[in-house]
Amino acid sequence: MKRKYEITDIQHPENPKLFRIRALHDMKKPHIKSGEIGGYIEHEGNLSHDGECWVHSKAVVSGNAHISDDAQISGNAQVYDTAQVYDNAQVYGNTQVYGDTQVSGNAKVYDHAYVFDDARIYDHAKVYGNCQIYESASVSEEAQVFDNAQIFDAACLYGDAVINENMEISGESYIKSASQIYYADRVTAFFDIHRILVVNGSSPDIEYHKTLAILKLS
Repeated sequence: MKRKYEITDIQHPENPKLFRIRALHDMKKPHIKSGEIGGYIEHEGNLSHDGECWVHSKAVVSGNAHISDDAQISGNAQVYDTAQVYDNAQVYGNTQVYGDTQVSGNAKVYDHAYVFDDARIYDHAKVYGNCQIYESASVSEEAQVFDNAQIFDAACLYGDAVINENMEISGESYIKSASQIYYADRVTAFFDIHRILVVNGSSPDIEYHKTLAILKLS
């Protein structure tokens, strides 16, 4: 295995267990030159020597977190615990990814987003703003979650779904598009600007006020 970086003696200003990395050769995808200083890691298990994955700038990868393939961690992002970021995924901004989370495919997690527990973000999904994705929730395909939205429990967001504002999606809900929500018991809820209309089954517990929507299975 060809080593692509070394751990320098440049210590993190707040965490003495973290040290900056230095590139040992040029890399095309992250446009890194040999000798260039990167972000902080705790040990070599945090960043693979294979592929062109990299930790940039002030970003931190610690604990048993692992970055591999061509994934990129940058800005002030923090990836820790046993989180995994791989494929061509990008984590940047002031976001935090931790727990047993996996971010993969061409997914992007950025701004001030928090992704934790057993959450899965993959395909071309985008998670940003001040949103939170946690527990066993997943966001995939072309779906987007942003603003102050929360996706949790076993909720699955996919297709071209967009969840934003202060929406909270939980339970065993399956959201395929921006207008439809499919539940495990085949209840379907249709959003519009003024109300929620529930058809094809009994209504789940719903609280709706302006752009705030909280949906849970009974």
